[in-house]
Amino acid sequence: MCSLSQYGVYMFIAVNTSRHSSGKVYRSVLLRKSYREGKNVRKETIANLSHCSEDEINLIRSALKNKTNTIASDRGFEIIQGRSVGSVYVIYAIAKRLGIVDALGSSFHAKLALWLIIGRIIEQGSRLSATRLDSSYDIASVIGLKRGFDENNLYDSLHWLHENQQDIEDSLFKRKKKSQKFYWYDVTSSYLEGRYNELSAFGYNRDQKKRKRIIVIGLLCQEKGDPVSIEAFKGNTQDTQTFENQLNKLKIRFGCEEITIICDRGLIREKQKKLLKKYGFHYITALPMPQITALLKGGVVKLEDFTDELKSISHENRRYIYRNNPERALETKKQRQERFETAQRKVDQENLRLRERSKASPYVAKRRIQKILKKLCVFEWVDVQIVKKQLALTIDEDKLKAKSEFDGCYIWTTDWEEAELSNREIYERYKDLKYVEDDFRSFKTTSLEIRPIFVRSEESTRGHLLIVMLAHMIMRELREAWANFDKTVEEALTELSFLCRNTIEFSNGQRVNCIPTPNDKMAALLKAIDVTMPKDIEELKVNVVTRQKVRNSVNG
Repeated sequence: MCSLSQYGVYMFIAVNTSRHSSGKVYRSVLLRKSYREGKNVRKETIANLSHCSEDEINLIRSALKNKTNTIASDRGFEIIQGRSVGSVYVIYAIAKRLGIVDALGSSFHAKLALWLIIGRIIEQGSRLSATRLDSSYDIASVIGLKRGFDENNLYDSLHWLHENQQDIEDSLFKRKKKSQKFYWYDVTSSYLEGRYNELSAFGYNRDQKKRKRIIVIGLLCQEKGDPVSIEAFKGNTQDTQTFENQLNKLKIRFGCEEITIICDRGLIREKQKKLLKKYGFHYITALPMPQITALLKGGVVKLEDFTDELKSISHENRRYIYRNNPERALETKKQRQERFETAQRKVDQENLRLRERSKASPYVAKRRIQKILKKLCVFEWVDVQIVKKQLALTIDEDKLKAKSEFDGCYIWTTDWEEAELSNREIYERYKDLKYVEDDFRSFKTTSLEIRPIFVRSEESTRGHLLIVMLAHMIMRELREAWANFDKTVEEALTELSFLCRNTIEFSNGQRVNCIPTPNDKMAALLKAIDVTMPKDIEELKVNVVTRQKVRNSVNG
C-alpha cells in the first residue's frame, strides 16, 4: 500500500468515500506522501488519480509497494495505449478449441485465413479493410504471423482455402460426433454486386433484390445447426440439383452409413428419394402444398382428420405424418388479415389521389393496386373493381374459405417405419431445421454479413463462403457460452477489445509491454468461455507483465 524511500518519505494511495445527504456516494483516489518534519508527521497530496482506471491504479499501487531505496524519489512512468488483443485472443482461443487452427495448419496462407476469420467476426468488410485491422488490433502477435502482407495476399488466401476446403472440412468432421445419425441440409441464395462473378446468374432471389445476380449456397449441418460443409452453386441452379453433392460428401468423404437426411419441403422429390435409396440413406421432409392437395383429392387423408394430435398413415409404401398446428393457423389468419389491411390502405391512397386530381386515370390506379395484391400474395381471393371512378376491394369468400382450410396443416413423409422412429421423433427432428435457418440468418445479417459478395472468381467466392462458415462456428460457441449474459456476442467482444497490449515507459528509459488485468465484467465473460488472458499466447508471453516484472522494472 505504501513505500519508504531513503529520505524517509512514504508514498501511498488513499481512497476516500463520503456520502451526501441525498444518499449519493462520492469516491476519490489520491496519490499522497507522508513525511516527518521535526517531531511532526506531515501529509501532502501529490496527484488526484480518481480519473484513472482500476487497472492503472493497481499498477501504481504495485509499483509503490515494491519500490526500494535505489530509485530516486523523482522517478515516474507513463502508460502508453497499445493495440487491442482481448477480443482477438478470445476468438483465437475458441478457434483453437474447435480445431479450426489445426485444420488450417501453420502455413503463411493458413495464418492469413485465420486473420480473415477474426476480421470477419470483429469488423465485417472487404479484404482491403481486413489489412487495416492491424492498426487497431494486434492480430499478428496472437496468431503468430511474422510476415507483412497486403490485400492481394488475402485474395490468394481465398484461393488457397478453396483448394484445401475438403481437407479442412474433413479435419473438422473428425472432431465431431461420429455416431451422429441425423443430418440437416438447406439452401439459400445471396446477391452480388456487379456482373462479373463467375458463379453469378439470375435465379430465385431470396433477398428480394431486383435485377441482382445471385449465387446459391448449400449448408450441411449436424444437430442444432452445427455446420459440417458449405458449398456454392451457380445462381440459376435449382435447389434439387444441389442435393446429390451432399450425398457424395456424406458417403465418400465422411464415411457415413445408415444416416437420415432432413430437408425442407421441395428439396427431396422422387428423383432424390431414389438417390437416397441408392446410397443407403433415409430421409425426413415435408410436403409442399400441391402434394398435400393431391393426397386430399385422392382420399389418402381427409381434411377433418387434421387435428393438433400427430397422426400417421401408410400409402404406397410411404409413411405420412400429419397434424394441424392451431397456433400456426391463427398466425396465418392474422398475417392474411394484415396483408388485406395493407392493400386497403393503398386503395384509400389511390382513391384520395383520384378525388384530388380530375385527370387521374382509375384504370392506371387499378393496375397499380393489382401489382400490390400480387406482391402481398392476396390476389387469389381479393380483386379490385372500379366503381364511379373509385377503387374498391372485393373478397371472394369461396376462394378465401378454400385457402384458409389448409391453415396450419402440415404433412411430413419418411421411409422410416413407425416402430423404428415415432411420429413425435419425426416431428421434432424436422423442426430442428430452424437451426439451419438460424445459421443462414447469422450468415446474411449484421453478425457476419456474407452479402453482398464483391469477389469475382469462383475460387475467391468459395473461399469467402468457407471463411464465413468457420467464423460462424466460433460465433455459435460464443453465443452459447454467453447466453446468460445481457449482451450480444458483438457487444461482449467489443467490451473485451478494451484489453490492450499497453507499454509502460519509465523515466530511466526502460519500456515494458503489458496486458492489464481484466475488470470484473471482462473476467466474467472470460470465465464463461474458460479462457485465461493472456499467458496462453506464446508470442505475447514475453510482453505480459507479472507483478514480479513490475517490481524488477521499478527497482531499476
